[in-house]
Amino acid sequence: MQINGIITFTTDFGASDPYAGVMKGIVLGANPGARLIDITHEIPAHDILHAAFTLEWTYFHFPPGTIHVAVIDPGVGGGRKNIAVLTENYIFVGPDNGVFTQVLAKEPPREIRMIKNPPFILSQISDTFHGRDVFAPCAGHLSAGKPFEEIGPLVKRIKNLDYPRPAREKNLLKGEIVSIDSFGNMITNISEKVFREFIGKHKFEIYFGAERFARIMRHYNDVNQGLPLVLFGSSCYMEISMNEGNAAEYFMSSVGSPVTIRWF
Repeated sequence: MQINGIITFTTDFGASDPYAGVMKGIVLGANPGARLIDITHEIPAHDILHAAFTLEWTYFHFPPGTIHVAVIDPGVGGGRKNIAVLTENYIFVGPDNGVFTQVLAKEPPREIRMIKNPPFILSQISDTFHGRDVFAPCAGHLSAGKPFEEIGPLVKRIKNLDYPRPAREKNLLKGEIVSIDSFGNMITNISEKVFREFIGKHKFEIYFGAERFARIMRHYNDVNQGLPLVLFGSSCYMEISMNEGNAAEYFMSSVGSPVTIRWF
């Protein structure tokens, strides 16, 4: 794989603090020619599950050779490892806390290494900001062409999240909300592929709270303003949404809320 100099960032740092900017400064110190892209810095604080989903439907939009840095790290300074994962098409850099669970199910690891060796880490490492002291220098030096095998020792196993999967029970498919975007669209863990395979040619109904849906819409404005609907959004997962409204507020729902599909 040819490294292309693109580095993406997915964090829960937010926009009001300097943490994301400082990480970029460290990267550019290692490789002034790096191209830096923010996927988001607005992951809810400490929400590894949300980050895993966000990475799953965004990483592949970047060309092969991109380095993806993810820093959602409630265990910083604890016993978890700092890792870099090489796949056929990408490198993923971040904490070993399950944040890469979903992407590595689609991009099987070819090599995993613990980030241990200079210059991939700074000489002084804080207990609270490994984004700056470990992950940023690692990504920067990799983007500048430093060999992956020099990062540190090989790692055989890394942590996987207990990511919620849809459960099938006869003519029922049970899923849940795994992410809510800034518009209030509630994204489920039911992909369009899983849904189509489940219903086949049957009629179906979708139950969410007290609401029942009998159709999948294509566009938000397929219903009148202020009405809820179900569609498959840009992530290719089922969403419960509202035309020009906030579905999460309308339903007073949150991540983990159940969604059930029944065919008949």
